[in-house]
Amino acid sequence: MNETTALDTTLAEEKHHLEVARAALGSMLANAAELAAAYQDDFEESRRNRRPGDARPDHNMGFAMSQYRARRLEDLADDDVPLFFGRLWTDEGEDHHLGRRHVRDEDDRTHPLVVDWRAPIGERFYRATAHDRRGVARRRRFGFDGPRLTGFEDERLDGTGSTSAILEAEIERPRSGPMRDIVATIQPDQDELIRRDMGATLCVQGAPGTGKTAVGLHRAAWLLYTHRRRLSTGGLLVLGPSSGFLDYIAGVLPMLGERAVQHSTVDALLGTDQGVEEDLGSAEHRAAERLKHDARMVEVLARAVDLHRSDVTDDHVVRHGGIEWYLRAEEVRPLTDQVAATARSWSSGRTQLAHALSGLVQRQSEQRTGRLREAAWLRDLRKQPDFVALLDQLWPRLTPTRVLRRLQQDPDVRRGACEGLLSTDEQELLALPRRSRRPTRADLLVMDELRSLLSAPRPQRTWDHVVIDEAQDLSPMQCRAVARHCPDGSFTVLGDLAQGTTPWSAPTWRRQLLHLGHSDAEVLELTRGYRVPTEVLQVANALLPHLDVHVPPATSMRSGGRCSAHAVARSDDLSTTTQALVERLLALPGLTGVISSTAIIDLLGEDLAPDPRLHLVPAHLVKGLEFDHVVVVEPAALLERDADLGLRHLYIAVTRAVMTLDLVHSAPLPDALELVSDRPGRGSARLESHATVGFRA
Repeated sequence: MNETTALDTTLAEEKHHLEVARAALGSMLANAAELAAAYQDDFEESRRNRRPGDARPDHNMGFAMSQYRARRLEDLADDDVPLFFGRLWTDEGEDHHLGRRHVRDEDDRTHPLVVDWRAPIGERFYRATAHDRRGVARRRRFGFDGPRLTGFEDERLDGTGSTSAILEAEIERPRSGPMRDIVATIQPDQDELIRRDMGATLCVQGAPGTGKTAVGLHRAAWLLYTHRRRLSTGGLLVLGPSSGFLDYIAGVLPMLGERAVQHSTVDALLGTDQGVEEDLGSAEHRAAERLKHDARMVEVLARAVDLHRSDVTDDHVVRHGGIEWYLRAEEVRPLTDQVAATARSWSSGRTQLAHALSGLVQRQSEQRTGRLREAAWLRDLRKQPDFVALLDQLWPRLTPTRVLRRLQQDPDVRRGACEGLLSTDEQELLALPRRSRRPTRADLLVMDELRSLLSAPRPQRTWDHVVIDEAQDLSPMQCRAVARHCPDGSFTVLGDLAQGTTPWSAPTWRRQLLHLGHSDAEVLELTRGYRVPTEVLQVANALLPHLDVHVPPATSMRSGGRCSAHAVARSDDLSTTTQALVERLLALPGLTGVISSTAIIDLLGEDLAPDPRLHLVPAHLVKGLEFDHVVVVEPAALLERDADLGLRHLYIAVTRAVMTLDLVHSAPLPDALELVSDRPGRGSARLESHATVGFRA
């Protein structure tokens, strides 16, 4: 048998295994549906005609579990989803196909037809190298065209093999819609992060194109697989920066068979999306918004609450049971000080003080009468008007709205709360008049912090694990509020300090982790890109020194990208030039993204013909997205309002490209990009300059 015939025979055998696996998955789905129907009938019958033994808890649980199983299998019942992507043989003689879901033969459960990629054997598949085989004798990767198995490739792990062509082709495959899973292309450094233990919080600093978002989502899937029972109560939450971003990633976890994951923006989780938009037209109001996100506000608010506590100067009389009981100032004052030092919240302090004051009266009564006072007598005492009036004077009932309003409207309270923390000008920002009486988003964030100070309530919904993407954009106050939704669990924190675009974005990860309550978390870096090509990253890295952050520059395993700058004589020509570029790019495979300022995007939207593969996105909303071809129109426009913030938006915009990058401009390019385009002898690092469109595919 010659080599070609042997390869054809092997491919036919793998195709046969694929068909067997598909048939087995169909049987699993049918069995789950049959079980669900049986329990549904039993459950409905028991509701119509209740008798002893009907609607037993095990029936209800069985029905719920069968429904859950059927939903999980439905995601992989589609023939367009390849059931496996790899195969490995171990030194111990084991032979496994790896895929997105565990598939077994219902008639022979001794050996699965497909092993879930999250199983322990998957670690060996992803991490085996020529230097560390991990007991893998041979690894095979499969190529698919939709549902059709088209080829395979065996990798040698003896150091003589080359890079996998199938792996490279899958990584470079053009985008055709929302984000997809990366189970077939997970790299060793990514897999190491995905399989980190759930008990510890993990922070990943990921440069553009390193797959940090994919790592976070696949880590979520792995955690649910490995710790399903532990997560069955608290659950797992994925937080993203915007609803558009959540739409983009929404299909990844269901494709991996995980539906029991909630996605949310930070504003939606905290309820701050219900606040009115601050009037940010003035510099003062922008500064006020930044201040309310500042970490110093934690101490300001704690002081503002404590300023409602009054010192006792006079003796007080409490009437109960027809007797006047005297509470002397020298006895009461130490009690309030002790409670203030030990109370976990304002409301618990009020309760402690009430019990301490009633204890003083109790001791007087027992000394006078010689009788022990029961709990009912004490409860009745604490309801007496004199007692309540004294308690309200010393430690009044408070609400977040009352505390915030007094902080904003009372100069003495504001001065006392802010002294030594905020400057005089900053203090006045808290008293700025506004058009609306409704709270702003920043006000609601402040009130969330106040609520925790006043009553330390546990949020209505908490999670055992939270994945936060683009976490560098959270303010200290937002971090603290998010942490209250995961009080006993752990986090996967993802982001890139260089892509911070909020006025309060983090300068370091240690700051974010401190406010999340996990200052000891491990911070790991992903610097090797798998999607963004070297040529694009070199342009982006030219911007990096101007972003005022300390992160390592990214590298890439890919090359062959193209970067071009297209200068036009007048701003009126921007649209014409962009249209011509877009027409040519749409003739190529993949998605095209046009990125610019909001005003320019609105104008281009009137001129560019709609196309499902064309996306027009303002620069401030493009974070986390990815396009095969990117056209950045008038980069200088991104810097007009805030040069420093604009450079970060530009850094993000150029790194959305995974094949080609085009800059169309009438104004001069920012200095960093001009240096790249004018620098001689840089080869692929240069921006090709064109006086007109001059598109080169």
